[in-house]
Amino acid sequence: MNIIFVADIFGLTDEFKHLCQQVTANLEQGLGVEKSDGVEKAYGVKCHMVGPYQQQPKSLTCERDAYQYFIENVSLEGYVNKLEQKLLAISGGKLLVGFSVGGSAIWQLCAQGAVKQSLGAICFYSSKIRHLTRLTPQIATRLILPSAEPHFSVAALRAVLRDKSTVTLEQSEYLHGFMNPLSANYDGDGYLYYLKRLADLLSRQYSQHILEEKILSEY
Repeated sequence: MNIIFVADIFGLTDEFKHLCQQVTANLEQGLGVEKSDGVEKAYGVKCHMVGPYQQQPKSLTCERDAYQYFIENVSLEGYVNKLEQKLLAISGGKLLVGFSVGGSAIWQLCAQGAVKQSLGAICFYSSKIRHLTRLTPQIATRLILPSAEPHFSVAALRAVLRDKSTVTLEQSEYLHGFMNPLSANYDGDGYLYYLKRLADLLSRQYSQHILEEKILSEY
């Protein structure tokens, strides 16, 4: 099983890599082990990290600079194209996890049906989705919404999205960026809670996939 983490405008920072590694470790621990001929064998979980930049800039220390750099050098469409190419190179089942603009790129790709073998997506505070509400993901997609946004109404966005059959809305108590230690809105309590929550959600999706595969193999 492949877990693909898609970064926000800060890219593949050390903080982001640490988050991905922690979630993956929590997921593997939650899945446990299986025994084959008396030998314990860990469930196979591969962690992939995708960022917007060809080369990770070292000067992005605040959101204003990161946003400006992203707009000038990548853009959402550019990120969508890069993510699609990365996913095409990964074989096997995929679970997608995106943060901010990374989640917005996932949303667009999943609506286009361009992500083959993808089993589900989880997107954190992906505010650009408010401009993409006409799109509907073709796979199960959970949106972790912030408590509020400065430029639009989260409640209004919820109202627009709530009838989409493939979309689950989860309201958090935290602000946009709470999972990124480099963000002004980083929240330590929210970070720790969603490290565990995210691993649990991924474990459920993974287990459901295994069950479905087993059922299909019996017919």
